[in-house]
Amino acid sequence: MDKARPAFYNESRGKGAKAMTIGEKIRQRRREKGLTQDALANALEISRQAVAKWESGQSAPATENLLKLATLLEVPLEELAGPKEQPPSALEEYARRQLEQERKRQAAKAALWAELKGTGAIAAGYLAVYLACLAFFYLAGARSCVWGWMQSCHVLAVTCLVHLAFRLLGRRRAGRALLAGTLAAIPLANAAGLAVMERTLTGRNYGWVFYLAVLFAFCGLGWLWELRTAKEKSAAPARRRRAAGAALAAALSLLFLACVFLAVRQIQYGLGAENGYRSGYAAGEADAGAGKPRAPGLAADRFPADYTFGSSAYKGYAVYWSSGYNDGYDARADLSN
Repeated sequence: MDKARPAFYNESRGKGAKAMTIGEKIRQRRREKGLTQDALANALEISRQAVAKWESGQSAPATENLLKLATLLEVPLEELAGPKEQPPSALEEYARRQLEQERKRQAAKAALWAELKGTGAIAAGYLAVYLACLAFFYLAGARSCVWGWMQSCHVLAVTCLVHLAFRLLGRRRAGRALLAGTLAAIPLANAAGLAVMERTLTGRNYGWVFYLAVLFAFCGLGWLWELRTAKEKSAAPARRRRAAGAALAAALSLLFLACVFLAVRQIQYGLGAENGYRSGYAAGEADAGAGKPRAPGLAADRFPADYTFGSSAYKGYAVYWSSGYNDGYDARADLSN
């Protein structure tokens, strides 16, 4: 409502002044607002003739239209209708309830439609990423060290679900950062993974480690961005949404720790495998050069002293030592022949 009273508010209260009719008040307030009869009729979803009849006094607006007029013209209902022409309180309350219910229904429909459009856009985005990867890695035949892992673990589907959870919790910036991290992680992790495979003797694939590192980095930055924006706005989320957001953050933190644990074990295994292969290759060359028969297996005394039994490095050393030994033995035997 305007803070300033409409002109007829004071005029109708002057001593000896003739009280203005509803139609006169509508016409005067409409002109003060700069509205034409057509504009007012369109806003009320009625005909212009109905507005003209109100203003000329040939008819009076119904209770529902009177409430809409009070809102549209920004006039208190009692001032627009007047003490004698004001609708009964029961009708007024009924009309108010009907209008409020209609507003709630319209707001619910708009919110549902917005959520459906947003959800569809997110799903379409990840589907587009999947189709692009399928065309590039499968149809075009490009080398990949992450695509097979992404398919087997349904990485894009899981990431899409987390993005949708971010949206439901109102963390849309974190969701955008997650999608950006996905787009960045695929090429970066693939390139880094292939480079590592080409530079190691065992050809271990660490593409998924690089992928998760990039994805979690973007996710963390997006979450910090979200928290900073929320702090600047000073708008605390609802209690349930805040609790759900905390639960999701805790779950993602546990997932991050689990991925770090697995990545460390894989890296330790790979380092042990590299050392085991080199050691076995050297031992195979030495035995073949000395004319010794091929060793049946890895002896316990060949393990490095700093390798703990049962550790990831120990297992990697044990698995790849035999491969290196046989390769070294065969290579030296071929040279001898």
